Amino acid sequence: MFRATLHFQDGAALTLPVADGETVVEAALNAELPLRSDCMSGSCGSCIARCTSGEVICDPMDQPIVDADEIFAGIYPTCLTRLRSDAHFELDYPLTPQPSPAGRQRGRLVRIDRLAATISRLIIEVEDPDNFRFQPGQYLRLRPPGLKVARAYSIASAPNALPMIELLIRHVPGGQVSGWLDSDAATAGAKLALQGPLGGFALDDRAERSVFIVGGTGLAPALSMIRASGGKRPMLLCFGCSRREDLFLEDELRHLAATTAGLEVRIALMEGASGSIASGTAVALLAPEDIAGASHHLCGPPAMVDAARTVLRAAGIAPGHIRAERFAIGG
Repeated sequence: MFRATLHFQDGAALTLPVADGETVVEAALNAELPLRSDCMSGSCGSCIARCTSGEVICDPMDQPIVDADEIFAGIYPTCLTRLRSDAHFELDYPLTPQPSPAGRQRGRLVRIDRLAATISRLIIEVEDPDNFRFQPGQYLRLRPPGLKVARAYSIASAPNALPMIELLIRHVPGGQVSGWLDSDAATAGAKLALQGPLGGFALDDRAERSVFIVGGTGLAPALSMIRASGGKRPMLLCFGCSRREDLFLEDELRHLAATTAGLEVRIALMEGASGSIASGTAVALLAPEDIAGASHHLCGPPAMVDAARTVLRAAGIAPGHIRAERFAIGG
């Protein structure tokens, strides 16, 4: 029997016994301690933590959620991590205030806004908001009526907007939720099955400034964090889309920047840029002077996240100081 000590972002710490052959997440679930997890297979990234001391072993991953540099830095999915000694782990979120335990919920579709050719916004009223307390950066699983599948979507609204929540959904050709969105069944009042809140992606508030590098619907968790901050800290949002017809929420983001103290918004398009919109990717919007002294949050297509991570590491940012939403969002 070994012991794992969990250190949370707010300075709180908890220690739990971990039996021989037991994963850290399994031990936390057995002890009813609030270590966030979801898939239990190392594919969602909800349980990512950094081992700062101790000897551990990680089970093989079918699709590695962390790369070799991150593993070298001690970053592991704790649902696959087993102890070979006492160990300490750093988690990317505070112990308090805790979100609600992940559970099943019902919601009512209030409206759908088609924001761009490939993007829709859903406004959903949660049936029991007292049992759906979430932290900015978390996601939920959505299952529309008549579908047997549920898809994961990050929440774009701030917690103070409950019982309303906002989702940004990309239309995927052949996607089941995308097909439902385009059908006559997707009307106001439709009853939706929800599961959540889920995920360990959270704002890193330890640096002087927060930087977000996001692409497409990867905007959602960044938007939740920015809205929840209420201008209490300097923030930079670098947002990129592929083409002009894919760009969404431009006016809303400009208004948010104009009305939120300390927020700067930069927008880029890979094709069709003009005026105040830069040409290139979200990563290209990041200037060298933006990097030092900031916490960095990445969310978007895997190629964009990898490119942003490469730029930040080349600038000397350690893997443990770069946060990425790792969940592959489906349609």
